[in-house]
Amino acid sequence: MTSISGRNTVERLKAELALDARATLGECVRWDEREGLIYWVDIPGQRLHRYNPSTGHNDTMEIGQEIGCFALAETGGFITGLRSGYARIDTFGGTVQRLTSPDYDPAFVRFNDGRCDGAGRFWAGTMWEPRDRPAAHVYCLEADGRFSTKANPITLANGITFSPDNKTFTLADTPNHVLWTFDYDLDTATPSNRRVLRTFDPPQGRPDGACVDAEGNIYLAIFAGARVEKISPKGELLAVIDLPIPNITCCSFAGDDLQTLYITTARVRMSDEQLAQHPYAGGLFAIRLPSHHAPGVIEARYAG
Repeated sequence: MTSISGRNTVERLKAELALDARATLGECVRWDEREGLIYWVDIPGQRLHRYNPSTGHNDTMEIGQEIGCFALAETGGFITGLRSGYARIDTFGGTVQRLTSPDYDPAFVRFNDGRCDGAGRFWAGTMWEPRDRPAAHVYCLEADGRFSTKANPITLANGITFSPDNKTFTLADTPNHVLWTFDYDLDTATPSNRRVLRTFDPPQGRPDGACVDAEGNIYLAIFAGARVEKISPKGELLAVIDLPIPNITCCSFAGDDLQTLYITTARVRMSDEQLAQHPYAGGLFAIRLPSHHAPGVIEARYAG
């Protein structure tokens, strides 16, 4: 047990390298419980990755443009959020099929973070790349292809999660160092009652991608913070998972018992000197959580 900045006494854990991928910006890691495989993306590398934790083998699929996020689809394949908008991929290595998408300018905006709610809707947020004003949005894609704008405009959407009972929704605005929580109505796909769950001191990193466990605790990657934080539904810091590199981007529970956490990282914005000090930046990391930590939950799949 140790403390962070003298504020709270928390459990401290350590993740280990699983795959020396050296991705420029690894993100959106997801466990496919049907195949026993882990999917993740390298956004500027324009690739969807498929990692087999049993063999250590990693395959890649060229997308042809930046892929910010995706979700597994109930009927197979993926729903994705790309630079240009939504797309379907029927199978790994298959054709990327463009879909009707929000009307934004891809010169300045791209999809960044997303996942499905319990009804199989694909929620995905964009980022406003100049980062000088809140000009990004969160969209909800229905199974029939209709989509709508949700939540207030932000600068860079991250940290989208749904609690196991689908009554709570979280959203981070990374450049503004805040993680919000909302009440969520699954029947109407409506978030409400926005309040601050947790804020972050800029020198200690900023909130990025996240996932939840079976008790509703949030595992939040801290970019430029070399850690994943375990945060209670009330915003209390419960545990810290340390990594040997600074830029931590996303995490997901995996394995038959959902007790292993996989974590993506990035090499972006690191100097040659920093990369020499942190050669495994951009790697895929993992930690087998002690049994007193609740397991994860199976990710909802896109219903379309």
